[in-house]
Amino acid sequence: MRIAVEGCSHGELDRIYTQILENETSTGKRVDLLLLCGDLQAIRNEGDLQSLAVPVKYRRMGDFAEYYSGQKTAPILTLVIGGNHEASNHLWELHYGGWLAPNLYFLGTAGCVNVGGLVIAGASGIFKPNDYHKGHYERLPYNAGDIRSVYHTRQYEIHKLQYLYRPDIFLSHDWPNTIEQYGNVRELLRKKPFFRKEIETATLGSPPLQMLLAQLRPRYWFSAHLHVRYAAQVDFSSLPPTSATENEPQRCEPLPDESLPSTNSEAIDISDDLHDAVPKSASAPHICTEFLALSKCGSRADYLDFNDMKTPIDEMLHSFPSTERPEVPFSFDLRWLAITKVMHPYLSLHRQQPPLPTTDDHLIRQKIQQEQDALKTRLDTNPDLLHIRNVQKFVVTAPTHADFTPAHNSATNVYENPQTCAFCELIDIPNLLTKSGPQPDTRHPTADSMQAGSTQNELAQIRAVAADRKRKRKSLAASK
Repeated sequence: MRIAVEGCSHGELDRIYTQILENETSTGKRVDLLLLCGDLQAIRNEGDLQSLAVPVKYRRMGDFAEYYSGQKTAPILTLVIGGNHEASNHLWELHYGGWLAPNLYFLGTAGCVNVGGLVIAGASGIFKPNDYHKGHYERLPYNAGDIRSVYHTRQYEIHKLQYLYRPDIFLSHDWPNTIEQYGNVRELLRKKPFFRKEIETATLGSPPLQMLLAQLRPRYWFSAHLHVRYAAQVDFSSLPPTSATENEPQRCEPLPDESLPSTNSEAIDISDDLHDAVPKSASAPHICTEFLALSKCGSRADYLDFNDMKTPIDEMLHSFPSTERPEVPFSFDLRWLAITKVMHPYLSLHRQQPPLPTTDDHLIRQKIQQEQDALKTRLDTNPDLLHIRNVQKFVVTAPTHADFTPAHNSATNVYENPQTCAFCELIDIPNLLTKSGPQPDTRHPTADSMQAGSTQNELAQIRAVAADRKRKRKSLAASK
């Protein structure tokens, strides 16, 4: 399967698809999947601009509205995560994930799907410590604070992702904290000298994503946000088989400059059989994670990358001429559905987030396994149960750009998305994202099932990893 990955989209869908189609023409290789790492700016009409966190003078419609209205159709199956410059009111309608436009799928605030046998997970937004432990309290119309806090990563989503077995690909807008130490730092500073202070103080990137990287160890991790192309490799091979959060991955030697692809037509050949890692990869840990950050869409070639990855459907894909584009199998990840159902009672639509269970809580893991088994039983009688194209159908909710009037103001109107209703019905959870706003959840966890120390435990894990790295860095500097 040939996969294109793009950094910050900034409303430039036309340019991105044009570049990919030109690459297909020049190489004779068809692209089967596109991954966008945030800042899509899924603006449907002028009302959505008021929920976009950019200075007023930079607000513009971009290309997305034409894909939303049906004037254009994404030529390639496209997966999207959210960044920090988004039409947040639109993305919130699809909190659990869904079609933003035909063939253009949002993974949700956090999510995990299966594309042709590849397990792809992702986390939207960026990290800000002041909002990390809060619930999703923001309501339309967003005030000056809400318009920014609404896209800040929450502990609740990171916690859910911790229950996954190692995915093949992970997408984030933010970089994992200190990931730069596993690549060519000197080259990064040459391109972005103003990163020096954050690098020296180990504050570049997201600590929760650093923790996820150590735990999940995906084969590939793609990011954006910092508007620079940067490659790194995290080697886990010398770690003992214990909790990844309690150990620091071994740092690889800085990659030589020539190892960083310089043009978007260069493919990365991957010989590992990804089929072995889906979904039973928990028993076969990935030794390394290949990290690649990409820049923003522009005239330079550092915002787009092409990868050839082995998948179980390669034979099917190769049976089609390169001039045809077969429909790639696209389904929900079974374990993610189970996690979402079990963790639903902890979802907070208020400022306060109830305490979360610890990730090693045997009862929670047992419930997740039970839900997973129940879904497998349902699959026996309904083989199409997990097929996303069957469960969720794209529907125009807010008015299109052409139909918009001030009376339709999307900044104040709350639209109930049928795709969210369908997802909630699939896993039998109440839909709290209704037009009337948050409703009291009568299924809050009992005191016995909640462990108040979970937040402190997670903070301790993050701080321990950061402190250990800081000590090693000081020791290394002292020995020179």
